[in-house]
Amino acid sequence: MATINILCATDKNFVPYCGIMLTSLFENNKENAIHVYLLIDETVSTESRKQFAELAKQYNQIIDLIIVDGSQFEKYPVYNKQWNNSIYYRLLAAELLPDTIDKIIYLDCDIIITGDLSPMWNTNINDHAIAAVPDIWSPKQSVYDRLNLHNDGLYFNSGSLIFNLKYWREHHLSDQYMEYLRRNFDRLWFNDQDILNGVLYNQKQIMPIEYNYQVLFLQKELHNEFLENMRQEMLATKLPLVIHYAASTKPWMILYYKMPFLDEWHKYRDMSYWKHTPNKLPKTKVINWLIKRYILWPLHIMKPQEYITL
Repeated sequence: MATINILCATDKNFVPYCGIMLTSLFENNKENAIHVYLLIDETVSTESRKQFAELAKQYNQIIDLIIVDGSQFEKYPVYNKQWNNSIYYRLLAAELLPDTIDKIIYLDCDIIITGDLSPMWNTNINDHAIAAVPDIWSPKQSVYDRLNLHNDGLYFNSGSLIFNLKYWREHHLSDQYMEYLRRNFDRLWFNDQDILNGVLYNQKQIMPIEYNYQVLFLQKELHNEFLENMRQEMLATKLPLVIHYAASTKPWMILYYKMPFLDEWHKYRDMSYWKHTPNKLPKTKVINWLIKRYILWPLHIMKPQEYITL
């Protein structure tokens, strides 16, 4: 049985959501051998580390914890206050992971895996640095203008990716990522994602949408901006393999309202070690969100964003 290598990263704040994501991964891949390389920093407690060990033991899988020194990123704070510098850690994968690993699937913590990852794992990317899915903002010309990229409509999302680590090492890409960060920090909005696009834009391979199905694909306003073939692919995917809750509000926030696939996230939260994790408020514009969520939307004074029903 071939081993599927998985990479993810977290600090203390995203431990529960990383654990829920891994629970969904293990629950739906019991016939596969999964080896998770989890990049953490010193903020992750001993108790949390033990929980990851217990999770791996429960499913007879492997989780290797790799402690990252994130100090080199301290002077490059992330744009969005709901993120943290652990999003940068994946950029160092080629150096942090054993040289014997030539290929790995990277997964963000705000993801649920609903099935067998083998088809995604078997994607051939021998001639490319990365395999990815277009981002929800890929139709926007402003994205390409900001990063001085040619608009091919395929600015990609960094939440679910396949890394060709052999290619990364041969082309010294980690050094290129850090140089790009230093030179372009002021123009980065989606920090790690912009870096990967900036360096690898002509070295990418596009994957099926179900391998990184961002929930905002179904927001009507955004959905209508995609090309017809991509819209059809989105609508044909009833239960994506990789559901990515890539939005400003997350399923664990009390403001998450009428967005797609909410039940899927709760299903795996409730079967995980982190099932008692309380819902949170977002870190920005809390009062505005509360007014909308509990007054304006329920009373139909203001409509929430509309989503397409699959």
